[in-house]
Amino acid sequence: MSGIIRGEGEGKVVVRVRSAHPYTAELTAEQLRTLAEVARRYGSRVVHTTPRQAVEIPDVPEHLAEKAVAELEKTGLVAGASGRLTRNVFACSRWCLYNAIPVAEPAEELNRRYGDEEMPAKLTISLSGCSFSCSRSRTSDIGAIARTVIRVEREKCIKCGLCVNEPLGCQADALRVSKDEPVVWSRDKCVQCGFCSNICPVSSITAAERGFDIYIGGGGGFFPREAVLLKEFVAEDRVVEEVSRVVERYRELAEPGERLYSVIERVGVKEFE
Repeated sequence: MSGIIRGEGEGKVVVRVRSAHPYTAELTAEQLRTLAEVARRYGSRVVHTTPRQAVEIPDVPEHLAEKAVAELEKTGLVAGASGRLTRNVFACSRWCLYNAIPVAEPAEELNRRYGDEEMPAKLTISLSGCSFSCSRSRTSDIGAIARTVIRVEREKCIKCGLCVNEPLGCQADALRVSKDEPVVWSRDKCVQCGFCSNICPVSSITAAERGFDIYIGGGGGFFPREAVLLKEFVAEDRVVEEVSRVVERYRELAEPGERLYSVIERVGVKEFE
């Protein structure tokens, strides 16, 4: 059964679950209470969050695992994924101040399409709402990172300094402002994170355009790989379809057991695209 993984100790397994609603990496208070109760009754009274935002309950007797899963399913927690199944889509939270583009809804849609779907090999997908890429989009099989092209109108600047001060001020030294001079923008230093356009109170700095860069072929493990850029500045309303196109191309080209980065090494990025 998906989500039931061999554990330490004879006859012991790990139960891995994720939330199916309202968003696959958010847990409700009711779900947290159920996790605690199942861990107490069936496991060793602890839980562990995985790198893909799922939750694991260790030390469950194998003969009780399906019963534990049934208890969890009552609150919308579903078992998965392991083996060759698609992992839970890793995405930034909806409430992060740094989000240039919210990524919770695209992640939920991708989980609806590919959650627990069998692939040629393990498949990881990550969506980052800004250039910080906390969800590790550059070391996933498929990653999408939000970018913002800004527009600067110096005549509107009131020299408040919010765009250069913590917590959302420019961290790439691409902006300068003082009590004597309105904002100055260095296009060459700008990393297109969009933080300044989120914080400017007078619209001196605004978002001219937003989109996603798509990366493919990243991976962790014994031999970490950094993903390569596949496509720049995909429109916000196209990111799900673009990621889906990569998934289907991977299915078409991969041999059984072959990870996406191995496909890229074998056929090249141009042939893959």
